Amino acid sequence: MKIKEGFLQLKQDIKECYKGILAVIAYIFISNILFGTVCTLVIVTGIPCPACGLTRAGFSLLTLRFADAWNYNCIIFLIVPLLIYWFVCRYLFCCKCRGFKALLVILFICMIVLYVYRMTHYYPNHEPMIYHERNLLHLILPFLKIG
Repeated sequence: MKIKEGFLQLKQDIKECYKGILAVIAYIFISNILFGTVCTLVIVTGIPCPACGLTRAGFSLLTLRFADAWNYNCIIFLIVPLLIYWFVCRYLFCCKCRGFKALLVILFICMIVLYVYRMTHYYPNHEPMIYHERNLLHLILPFLKIG
């Protein structure tokens, strides 16, 4: 019976969020065409964000290339179990995820610590921690008269 309730909950969630899902898909498509990335920080400043490499890490994980996933962004190995936990709680057991907010805070702290480490050790010469010249700030700065 719980699985049926979970399936109904999933349908309801999709129905309530479909406009947002479509907007995200459109953003991904358009930003990839225009800038070659979906990262807003990279698009605006050219500097990688704490989540840089997560998309590639996720695809690497799906294709069982664990070392590649680790090298792109090892936080993926914390995110996937957290997402599985949330999915199982919400859609299979139809209950609240105990401790989920605390786990998100821990995940956020881990991302920031890893970001600082990656920026001090790998930026700007190691993919994905590289500077992207195709950014809005780089395009706008020549037109600004500073100084």
